[in-house]
Amino acid sequence: MVRLPAGSLRQLGPTATFYAVFFGVPLVILFVLSFWTQQGFERVPDLTLRNYLEGFTNRLYLQVFLRTILVSLVTALIVVPVAYLMAYLMRFTFERRGQLLLGLILISLFSGYQVRIYAWRTILGTEGILNTALMQLGLISEPITALIFSPLAVMITLVGLLLPLALLPIWSSMANVSRDHLEAARDLGSNGLRLHRTVLLPMVLPGVGTAFAIAFVLAAGDFVVPAMVGGTTGGTLVGNLIANQFRGSGADWPLGAALAFMIMALLVFVYLTSIRLLRWVTRW
Repeated sequence: MVRLPAGSLRQLGPTATFYAVFFGVPLVILFVLSFWTQQGFERVPDLTLRNYLEGFTNRLYLQVFLRTILVSLVTALIVVPVAYLMAYLMRFTFERRGQLLLGLILISLFSGYQVRIYAWRTILGTEGILNTALMQLGLISEPITALIFSPLAVMITLVGLLLPLALLPIWSSMANVSRDHLEAARDLGSNGLRLHRTVLLPMVLPGVGTAFAIAFVLAAGDFVVPAMVGGTTGGTLVGNLIANQFRGSGADWPLGAALAFMIMALLVFVYLTSIRLLRWVTRW
């Protein structure tokens, strides 16, 4: 059993207290609320699994759960490799300008979240920049409607929004890798993808895992992007369902709390499975 020094416990005290008060306590309250029932405008403190049973048996909720997992997983699988490639180029190819490139990429975070979503709507719309450019080049004869108000639009927008955030932990991990390690691996015959899979990727795996968690969890929990570019049917994610249960005349807080814990459990399962698979690939 590892014992922390008294000084370390005192240093961790404020942070632990903050998370306990502003994260742990609300989470416990939400968990207890998920076993209550909604009767009209009142919440009855019952002890029932009705909300969880409805979440598992309602066909609409199951479809949205599956769509959320697929959209968030595909988003993370696009974001993480792109962020890894960008971090590698900035660290080992354009090393002298790495900090400058990182700063330019992070400039996008200075603008508001909704401003960036509106920018993507401008790009992906039927009369947006992308459709207009494709039509002027003669590649298409009419606008591609699937680029907006669809799951594809949600994924494209989420990739653009989450890429700078995923880049940070990978860049931080890769900054601690010496070029000598890669040169020694090349001298021993490890080149190309094998070099990344057997040498570099295991060394930066904590950063890659953090980037995957950021992209996957934020994509699955986002409800602003689906509401603005996903449309009313095919682009709806579970975040929209949960948000709707906490507002409006038909609000059902216990059901919303149960849906939140259901998707949380699914996200934890998929995340742990993905990280284990990634570790297996690096050892293969």
